Amino acid sequence: MKKTTLLLFTALLIGLNISAQELTCTDFKIGKFYIPKIKEAAKYKVVSNDSISEFAAERDSTIKKYIVIREKGTQTEWKNGIENGNPEYEIIEWIDDCTYRLTFDSSKMVLDETKKWVNENNGIIVSKTKLEGKCLFYNSTMTTNDGQKISGNGVICKE
Repeated sequence: MKKTTLLLFTALLIGLNISAQELTCTDFKIGKFYIPKIKEAAKYKVVSNDSISEFAAERDSTIKKYIVIREKGTQTEWKNGIENGNPEYEIIEWIDDCTYRLTFDSSKMVLDETKKWVNENNGIIVSKTKLEGKCLFYNSTMTTNDGQKISGNGVICKE
């Protein structure tokens, strides 16, 4: 009896392990996601000619997380929940399964000076650094027209 119970338990564990699949970059192309608030995401590095500097961006303390809805080639970001305030609309140009270019969609919203500047400098390249659980960790890099390279790290998680 003990052997039968142990055998059934082992078979169940193997079956659960086989059915639990690891997420891939493709799982982050379409769907509902969230960007948690983490300290590391507020730090940026700027490489310009022969100098390297770092800075931390000011974060709005009222924002606990961003909700992201991705459809084919587009992304909509909501602060603290869907239908909460004004969303940001972005265009995603996939370079490969784990890398994309992000620009702001001026046909769906009025761009402030920062968003215009990002678009004028060919957007932000986002590439996977690792997958862990339901989250994709990434590095985002923008190379400006005058040669500066601005980069930072972030995370996006599947709901």
